Amino acid sequence: MDENAGRVEKFTHEYNTWSVPQEAGQRELHAEYGQLLVDDPDSLSRVREAGHFTASALLVDPRRSEVLLVMHPRVKRWLQMGGHIELADGGFHAAAMRECIEESGYSNIEVVPAPLRFDRHNVPCKSASGEVVQSVHWDVQFLALVDSDQPRHMTEDAKTTWWDMNEGLPDIDQSVVNLINAARVHIATKDQVAIEFP
Repeated sequence: MDENAGRVEKFTHEYNTWSVPQEAGQRELHAEYGQLLVDDPDSLSRVREAGHFTASALLVDPRRSEVLLVMHPRVKRWLQMGGHIELADGGFHAAAMRECIEESGYSNIEVVPAPLRFDRHNVPCKSASGEVVQSVHWDVQFLALVDSDQPRHMTEDAKTTWWDMNEGLPDIDQSVVNLINAARVHIATKDQVAIEFP
């Protein structure tokens, strides 16, 4: 088995462990994600300019009902933490965890194992050659939980801000609204406030 095939097998194994979000349209997206993963190994890399997988996570402090968003330097919008899959990532979950740590500056983060949502959207994207092209991001969206009182060690320059989840949110895309709504439901259902942080 070549390295690329082994990588696809690893990501496919993770994909097969997920329960499908109950939100309308998510079952169909889940199936299409699985098909793309099997059909084109390059879908795990930005080298596939027509569209590729990304991983993201909504970073929430459940004790304060606050969400940390980042101002994306290219699209100039408040978004959840996230980005492209890298060769060293062992799966979608690992990629989301890495992005959270890099963009938030927090090191003690718990990313919920299964994604909250799938979101496929058109986006201007820097290709593997460095050129900005119109592409499609097949985003796998997780929920990440953090104690915002812990120290932060910032390694990236993008602006981040904590926002109240229930009021005072900035002007955000509908995809982020949908992700925040899914997070509210998950936290209320699972009582994640009881999670203990070291």
